[in-house]
Amino acid sequence: MPTPDRRAHAEATLWFSAPDTDDERRHTLTRERVVAEALTLIAQQGIPALTMRTLAARLGVVPGALYRHVRSKERLQDLVLDGVLAEVDCHVDLALPWTEQIKVLVRRLQEVLAGHPGVAGLLATRDPFGPHSLALAEAFLRSLQAAGFGHREVGLAFFLIVGYTLGFEVGNPRISVNEQRVHDPATRKRLHEFFRALPEDRYPTLVALGEHVWLDNRDERFEAGLDTLWAARKLRAAAHPAGTWPGEGIARRSVSPALLLLAPEQPPQLGHAGSTYHHGQDGHADAGDEQGQGKRQRPVHPQEGDFDVAGVLHHEDDQRHEAERRHADSEPGGAGPGTGHASRSRRRHRCAG
Repeated sequence: MPTPDRRAHAEATLWFSAPDTDDERRHTLTRERVVAEALTLIAQQGIPALTMRTLAARLGVVPGALYRHVRSKERLQDLVLDGVLAEVDCHVDLALPWTEQIKVLVRRLQEVLAGHPGVAGLLATRDPFGPHSLALAEAFLRSLQAAGFGHREVGLAFFLIVGYTLGFEVGNPRISVNEQRVHDPATRKRLHEFFRALPEDRYPTLVALGEHVWLDNRDERFEAGLDTLWAARKLRAAAHPAGTWPGEGIARRSVSPALLLLAPEQPPQLGHAGSTYHHGQDGHADAGDEQGQGKRQRPVHPQEGDFDVAGVLHHEDDQRHEAERRHADSEPGGAGPGTGHASRSRRRHRCAG
């Protein structure tokens, strides 16, 4: 009985131009094969090793053969990146709170990047703006826009979140020596013994905390970073679609998106629109502040762990007013140093209340 190879050979003799054999088809160069081998090369040797010459050698072809499928190394990098991002599921349940939508997308992106060592570093410096890169950006921006952030703040929040994810993967790849040390139980045990054996007079904190810091807790560290961005699970939309604090008819001040992302559950207690007032130690308004004219109020009883956005704004106002006062004092015909001193005295009196 003829073997499969003999049958294939006999079949080929019946053709004037024989079709490719299985072996030939297996080694046919395609764009998909080029991209797949590039990913393998990056994972094994890093981004700097990705050259057309090295890749061609791994594929068993001359460098010129690659240019039939990719016109340049930069184009190859874009194809690699967009191919990786194609693995991120960008579909989220729009019925979820927007914070949960963002968390789902972040975790999916992080998981995919963790499976392709070295790619996060390239993506951090080169966004391909291919179809899958655009789909992921669309998903993130849609959730942030639905939260009510202003256009500029959406962009800043987007880069804050994506930048954290990329930075974590660049600094903590699973294949790194640092991660392997803590992942292997025997090596981790020796590392902890090393910390405990350090001279306590020189490294007292490392002796006490080393074994509690260098742990096999990569996923926990990633989640802890997310919790920091979410202000201990309090990340919320600080920007209402109408440009106000949710539930308040007061125009929101323009502050850093990092502060907006860390806003407390409840907005600061405010006075009349656009203004607040200070409280004395007894919780009542200071004398002359009943109308809350032009002065900012802080939450009377902030909860532990709340991020005092009002306090930050008040500090910014003080800095601005101080700069204006110094400028006025230095101008000919200005209010003069005496007026500035009186202004400072009044401000100190208010803050002491």
